[in-house]
Amino acid sequence: METVAQDTAHENMNNFMRPPVYYPAAVVFVDDSDSYLGALRRYFPDMSADLFFTRPQHALAFIREHVRERTARSVESLAERDILARHARFSEVAAIVVDYDMPEMSGVEFLSSIPNLQCAKVLLTGVADERIAMQAFNAGIVDLYLRKSDLDSASRLTHFLKEAIGWHCSQNGLGSVEKAVTYSDPRTRNVIDTLIATENIVEYYWRPKQNAVLMFDRAGKPSVFVAWRADDWAFHAETVTANGGSAELRNVMDRREAMPVFWPHETFQPDAEFRALTPRAIPDFDGAYYCWMPLDPAQLDVSPLSFADWRKDQKPRASA
Repeated sequence: METVAQDTAHENMNNFMRPPVYYPAAVVFVDDSDSYLGALRRYFPDMSADLFFTRPQHALAFIREHVRERTARSVESLAERDILARHARFSEVAAIVVDYDMPEMSGVEFLSSIPNLQCAKVLLTGVADERIAMQAFNAGIVDLYLRKSDLDSASRLTHFLKEAIGWHCSQNGLGSVEKAVTYSDPRTRNVIDTLIATENIVEYYWRPKQNAVLMFDRAGKPSVFVAWRADDWAFHAETVTANGGSAELRNVMDRREAMPVFWPHETFQPDAEFRALTPRAIPDFDGAYYCWMPLDPAQLDVSPLSFADWRKDQKPRASA
């Protein structure tokens, strides 16, 4: 039970080319049924980021405090826009999931009261509410509606919320697409997705100063991902030569036998240490390679609050 228009909404949510950034953001669930919220808690077990409300007014108060309005963004410096320095980012609401049939107010009334907030909105319905839900979707009040009784509603909701959080994070990233074009390419994103799964990565941030992606796993351990196209290789090789680097380093780079990681710098610095790793080809991306390595926390150029650290400070939340 998903309309063509809803499929288009999914496509539009993915229709962007931004430097990669992702972190666990909050999803607010609102339903007057404790038993249904309990089922949602079990299906979405990461209770440190998600919030569950049985009272719509309590949910609205929280949402209005933690969701930005869709207004023209003022000019900000890179430091002001650096999401990694924003410790409250894990409390920001990326999506709202609300039941249609509630005694205090309907789900449509609930979502209609917050029309200008920057977050995805999902309406959960029964069979009899489908016509009203479709009207709300066509009016732009909701981004997705799902019938609770559908067998695949939970899996569709999971997929949509993952996209919604990704969209939310991308809007908060530091965005020079021109500089980060290698990382914005879908072929590089596929490599990042594979690395996320194999290394248990839960958050990552493109860093313009290093033109690299800083990552943190579930335990809060940092690592760095570097990707170069053919023109990036040429730029870095020329920089090695111009800054007095060794001919041996230049040669192994030209033969693609070594890929130096200059973190916390972007390029070769004569007096700075670096590590040379074995480059791996990015599939179907001619001339592009990547490498990944763990970092010592002392190597970070910022003092970020990782999701692992943030979780330690959170108290279990009961339904409100």
